[in-house]
Amino acid sequence: MKVGDRSSGVRRCERAMILLYVATAALIPLQRGVWGPQPNVFKIFRQSFWHLVEGRNLYAAYPLEQGAGAADLFKYSPTAVLLFAPFVPLPYAVALLAWSVLGAGLLWYALNGVLPRERAVLAAALLYPDLLASLQACSSNAFVTASIILTYVALERGHHLRAAAAVVAGAAMKLFPLAALTFALFHRKRRRFALVVMVVAAAALLLPLLLTSPALLAQQYRWWYALELRDATDLLFGASVMRLVRGWVGGTWPNWPVQLAGTAALLLPLVVRRDQWRKAEFRLHYLALLLVYAVLFNHQAERASFVIASAGVAIWCVTPPAGVQHPVLRAALAVLALVGLETIPLALVWLAMQAELYGWGLARVLQPASRPSSVRPMA
Repeated sequence: MKVGDRSSGVRRCERAMILLYVATAALIPLQRGVWGPQPNVFKIFRQSFWHLVEGRNLYAAYPLEQGAGAADLFKYSPTAVLLFAPFVPLPYAVALLAWSVLGAGLLWYALNGVLPRERAVLAAALLYPDLLASLQACSSNAFVTASIILTYVALERGHHLRAAAAVVAGAAMKLFPLAALTFALFHRKRRRFALVVMVVAAAALLLPLLLTSPALLAQQYRWWYALELRDATDLLFGASVMRLVRGWVGGTWPNWPVQLAGTAALLLPLVVRRDQWRKAEFRLHYLALLLVYAVLFNHQAERASFVIASAGVAIWCVTPPAGVQHPVLRAALAVLALVGLETIPLALVWLAMQAELYGWGLARVLQPASRPSSVRPMA
């Protein structure tokens, strides 16, 4: 195929994927607000603004406003309330449309920031089913996924303030995006970045003072901490490795030992293969590993959360290591994880990712050869 023909084909595929993402985001308000019932999740996001303004407990149950289920609670930081504020004055359907477009658009932008165009389109196609599930749930997971990837992209380009803003915005929703701070290990001026993050985080923590008093804000943080502690002791909810292992061996032991082991496994390749830090391929595959880790070892992971892991699997799948001609087993594992949507195939892919970071690539064994890396070079 000629270069011009291939480029034209990529552009057509890109336009088709953009249209699919936009159409999906546009249909969500019809499905979840006009034709069908309004999910409690987005109601909770919007109601949090009024609860903060009125000085009420953000983390209490409000059955008449946001549902009577055990999970119908606001679980994000007080800072997240400010992120939801722009959607409060809009009619429900318009607000949900804007929220869906934001999630899908940020994820598309993030993929195109970290991958060359052709591979970004393929990755977007691979994770589309999980993006759809996330948008249908009206969740924040597409936003959180994009925040982690954009933290990586900003650091690769030397934009410390953008990276700090991305990681703090993600952490305002869910705490595990803080793991993205480890991307800074690959780059110089780490101390400068740490200072920027501290300043941005302090500003974000105090941002709710625009809507409430210092005493009430301090109390909101205490209530939030109590909710997080309670969730951490929930041994039944979630599609995590911890729950999977408990199902195999029995017992009611807590989540944190397995989470600690998973965190050690995540970081160990960085210690053992420090000589690889300057290679774009190694850094990109660590990003993919971290995205999958964020779901496997999250005790509150659910169906809508899998878009985070799927983004990692998709990035890993479309960027095989240099020298791999036919990554058959590698691609098969990725498809199994993306289609199966279960913890076990996802864990298998995570182990394969680990193997490649250690230089034990499964696909390399199948077909040793030599070719240039397909990873987009970063500044």
